[in-house]
Amino acid sequence: MKVCFFNRSYWPDHGATGQLLTDLCEDLAARHGFEVTVVCGETPGRKPTGLPGVRREWRNGVEILRGAGTAFDKVRFAGRAANYLSYFASAWLAGRRIGRPDVVVALTDPPIIGIAARRAARRTGARFVQLCQDLFPEVTRLLEDFRSGLVDGALERVSRSLIGGADRVVAVGETMRDLLVQRRGADPARVAVIHNWADCAALAPRPKDNAFAREHGFSELFVVMHSGNVGLSQDLDTLLDAAALLRDERGIVFVVMGDGARRAALEARTRVEGLAQVRFLPHQPTERLRDAFGSADVFVVSLKRGLAGSIVPSKLYGILAAGRAYVAAVEPSCEVASITTKHDCGLLVAPGDAQALAGRILELYGDRQLVRHLGDNARRAAFAFDRPLQVDAYARLLRDVAATAAESRPSRLKRVFDVSLAGRGLLLSAALWAAIALAVKTGDAGPVFYGQERVGLGGRRFKGWKFRSMVPDADRRWGPLQASENDRRVTPVGRLLRATAMDELPQLWNIFIGDMSFVGPRPLVPAEIESRAGGTLGRLEDVPGYELRHSVRPGLTGLAQVYAPRSIARRQKFRYDLLYIRRRSFWLDLVLVALSFWITFGGAWESRGRKF
Repeated sequence: MKVCFFNRSYWPDHGATGQLLTDLCEDLAARHGFEVTVVCGETPGRKPTGLPGVRREWRNGVEILRGAGTAFDKVRFAGRAANYLSYFASAWLAGRRIGRPDVVVALTDPPIIGIAARRAARRTGARFVQLCQDLFPEVTRLLEDFRSGLVDGALERVSRSLIGGADRVVAVGETMRDLLVQRRGADPARVAVIHNWADCAALAPRPKDNAFAREHGFSELFVVMHSGNVGLSQDLDTLLDAAALLRDERGIVFVVMGDGARRAALEARTRVEGLAQVRFLPHQPTERLRDAFGSADVFVVSLKRGLAGSIVPSKLYGILAAGRAYVAAVEPSCEVASITTKHDCGLLVAPGDAQALAGRILELYGDRQLVRHLGDNARRAAFAFDRPLQVDAYARLLRDVAATAAESRPSRLKRVFDVSLAGRGLLLSAALWAAIALAVKTGDAGPVFYGQERVGLGGRRFKGWKFRSMVPDADRRWGPLQASENDRRVTPVGRLLRATAMDELPQLWNIFIGDMSFVGPRPLVPAEIESRAGGTLGRLEDVPGYELRHSVRPGLTGLAQVYAPRSIARRQKFRYDLLYIRRRSFWLDLVLVALSFWITFGGAWESRGRKF
């Protein structure tokens, strides 16, 4: 399965969205076997060209297409707009170099990038997913030097168009989901909530006295920390106001760790006001982040009033993973507030209220037992937002979207063919059914039909039917093993049925009602196992390519059944299935159906070598 993401920020960008997208793409490639391409902006620090162009690189199994563009100061509207437009031009060109993905996903950096992503999806026949990390034009109101009803109106129309035209929409919080439905007219059935995350294995609680704390002189101080983007949405002026109110508390130090558009202005203010207890540190590399977080006693999470649901502060998840208490200066409707209340892992104050923020910090400074209690609860809460869980949720969503894409791309002629041929087959084979039923029943007095749960399109389970060819209760006695040569479970009548594929006749009903098609990967039993070299047993779910088989409707016959020797291992058969998925067409289906009839007439289905 191939997925392409469009977003300006990606590795090695330190911004939260870029880091999260990097985690997601690399995990989808490494843990789920996806082919992942990212269309992103130029590497931070690289000399900007201002010219549209694309260069390709690879990192950790992910193909990266970098679009050249400007890198002006993001504080001013003109610089931010130039960066957005130059990247957009490059991304539009890159959309012609992404191959044929199954799904194209657009994030919201910049808010118009979804236009280029949607165009690429339509050109390649892929499904389109809009992943909303931020809502626009709500976020543009943070720009202090620019106000334009015309621009806001245009951004809202773009947002409505992308959300309304997307096959699925992802919101990073419940409040954002509600805003998408209420303000953008999103279909609730097509909006999924998948939270941002932290890696609980990589970012675990650390003792206060560690190398980072000693290096910066924090070991004996009560450290109040802001970590992450120092941008326009965090309202860090209120944090400095609180620091000014507590300037006489010599045991408290305020640390702003990270970079962003507001850092220079905040540093200038601390110098002018003589806030010596406020320190600024750069963004820390991943290998030092655990000790850096461990050196903090309390974190501050803040969001300007009016942005609840439009932005979800992703820094919260790292704080939870580090097992640290925090004070959240957010509105009651914000995701941070609901998590804080549900898990009792922090204290809440109103946004912009420096007096209340200072009071909460002072409360925690004087009650270290409360600090430990909140930190312990934070660590427990973190596991609900652990990185593997959220990435798995994305993998499931993308597979589901790809399954619908796979179904919509082939001609409707295939379904018409399936229904008409299965219907005629059911009518014309009625007398044969009666003869087979009599033979099966006479053989051992067991049941005539055998129904078994199978895995179909998109992983959906259905009951597949056959004439019984094995002894009664074979699954209960031996388990769901693949049939082998001279299998003792197969009855004498069953051997004839399996050689001519007559045992499959009841699956005409599965085809008629839409559980199956005539051609496609064979539907497998959930949790089926097979023998491997050395006599060991392994689950089929662990074989590469297993999940991708569910992106199309399973079939009665297929490339593997026609061309592969019956005795080869399933992992080799899966390669035939994946080849069919990539090359499928109505004409290929007709050829495979014709060859299957030929094998049936020759009674060669049980042959361990070539069938024709």
